[in-house]
Amino acid sequence: MKSINLHLVVAGATYFNQLDRFQGWSGTPLTPAGQQASLKVGHQLGQLPLTTAFASDTSRSVQTGRAVLTAATQENVELQALSDLRAPFFGGFEGLERAAVWSGFATKLGYGSLATFAADQTPSELQTLLHDHDSAGLAESGAEFWQRYVRGLQTVFTATPDHGHALVIVDSSSMRALLYRATGEQPHQADLAASAVATLTYDGDNLQPLSEA
Repeated sequence: MKSINLHLVVAGATYFNQLDRFQGWSGTPLTPAGQQASLKVGHQLGQLPLTTAFASDTSRSVQTGRAVLTAATQENVELQALSDLRAPFFGGFEGLERAAVWSGFATKLGYGSLATFAADQTPSELQTLLHDHDSAGLAESGAEFWQRYVRGLQTVFTATPDHGHALVIVDSSSMRALLYRATGEQPHQADLAASAVATLTYDGDNLQPLSEA
């Protein structure tokens, strides 16, 4: 059965990251630190025989992907931008302060702390909360996001040869969903930070940590 390696890199830090704002489909550029961190990741991945490279079509993802490929001296690998690989759409919550929004949900649902609330919610449940409470009626539900994102993963899978190595630039929310699907466990915050790296195997249906492949 065909299987590929997904080298997931969280997009470099942006000004919305710095301000702790919801950033799904919003286009905000990398900060100078985010650009430098992306180049550092590229140097770290330079020994990998990358065969394909993908990012969402948001500016931060494309900037990150180009920086990683340049630093990894993988100029022969073309970065492909896919709208299906965008982060979840937060609708009316785009640009709002994340901590304030999540703290409001935690209080409303009777949790004693934001950490307890976050630990008790799957990535899909978190996204669906935003969908259900978006007064603009635009935010994706958890199921809607994952159905779209899987289309993007299928494009990556089809374009990458068996046992090939695909670079995929992701957002922290997408990384959370991918790691949760692969392990069934809530990822650590360090796994979701800007410029964090993780590797999963993907057979077109199932995601697994590389060590379990």
